[in-house]
Amino acid sequence: MESSYNIAPSKQSLLPLILTVAVTVLMVFLLYAQGRIWWCKFGDYAIYINEAWNNSHTSQHLFDPYTFTHILHGVMFFWLASVIFSRLTVNWQFLIAVSAEAAWEVFENSNFIIEKYRKNTASVDYFGDSILNSVGDLLAAAVGFWIAFKLSWRRALVFFFLIEIALLLWIRDSLLLNIVMLIYPLEAIKKWQMLA
Repeated sequence: MESSYNIAPSKQSLLPLILTVAVTVLMVFLLYAQGRIWWCKFGDYAIYINEAWNNSHTSQHLFDPYTFTHILHGVMFFWLASVIFSRLTVNWQFLIAVSAEAAWEVFENSNFIIEKYRKNTASVDYFGDSILNSVGDLLAAAVGFWIAFKLSWRRALVFFFLIEIALLLWIRDSLLLNIVMLIYPLEAIKKWQMLA
């Protein structure tokens, strides 16, 4: 009996990976159509910026502290895909996870979500991600997916919460806190975040 996690190269296993590249290209096209800039408008070409609350640079470079929240997106998408689409191979589950992350990147950079970030979080000057930052976020989610795939559920859960705690201590934000602040903003959390 063939395992659902068979990742041996074959025409069938390459198709979802080819489609993953197509999804990435489509995401870039849609972000460009939304008017997203390619890179930091200040001409700083650093690949990684170690600032979470400097809205001039945060989300404008390939990677930043929020990259770690996107790794956690990948972990969560692995969990969801492996439960909901358990009959599919891991390559197809990966395509679904990458597609979900790409859809989030496009939605996250809509005026609706940008305004929610400005209103509900300490990111009062947030103006959206650069296109290459969204590509970096997509890569981070892909890495998170494969980390969760390689770990057991229990280890992946420990990994998830260790990253969450590290982010809370480091930048006063995390994936779960970000979700809470978008859905049900709490003024006390916003004030705490603004102390960073």
